[in-house]
Amino acid sequence: MDLTKAQVNKAGRVVRKWLEAQPRPLDQEVAAALDVMYQYRAVHQYPLIKANMGLRSVVRTEGCQVEVSQRLKRFPTILDKLRREPTMQLSTMQDIGGCRAVLASITEVRRVERRLKRNRPPLRYSDYIEQPRASGYRAVHVVVGYSDVAGVERAIEVQLRTRTMHEWAIAVDRLSGRLDVDLKSDRGPREVLALLGVISEAMAMEEAGQVVPAALLMKMRELRQAAVPYLGRTAP
Repeated sequence: MDLTKAQVNKAGRVVRKWLEAQPRPLDQEVAAALDVMYQYRAVHQYPLIKANMGLRSVVRTEGCQVEVSQRLKRFPTILDKLRREPTMQLSTMQDIGGCRAVLASITEVRRVERRLKRNRPPLRYSDYIEQPRASGYRAVHVVVGYSDVAGVERAIEVQLRTRTMHEWAIAVDRLSGRLDVDLKSDRGPREVLALLGVISEAMAMEEAGQVVPAALLMKMRELRQAAVPYLGRTAP
């Protein structure tokens, strides 16, 4: 089935209304809209494979020893993003397909980033190393376009991280699951976000070879105490 932009956006609107009206029975209109969304997700598989191969080629050319992975956004995550961002059109969701390179250093991240941009002009670019999110999330995101089997360009998000950034993100993903909230996207208790931001700042300083100042360590301890009601005694 060839999907038009209008069909995709209509399906997104129908499903968003259904999500907002829960509990609501799954009627024929919603079922058809969900089917369109499943098909729209599936058409990103082929461009994602091409983007992953392109990323692997770039890191080999740059001589980097790197971990490269790819994923299609899980369907429940797509639904959650539609619900969280009420003005977003489904056709403009740029991270349904994504691949990631975990590199040895920020220097390698910048080298791979530059070559990616030369090879394929980005549709969108976000530098969360220079400007981390409030949660402390750090990475570079380069959204590039690759054609699907029908020749239609699809947006694929390429994430570039260092090992330190990746370890922080994995820990926060686990914590997000425990709290049932997307902490990396700056959602959740402000006490927890403040703690994660300071931890990220300290990790970034250590990665750069700097000594974490005593004042920052003191602030981390204070924020940890403030976050304990949300995290229990296992707070980071």
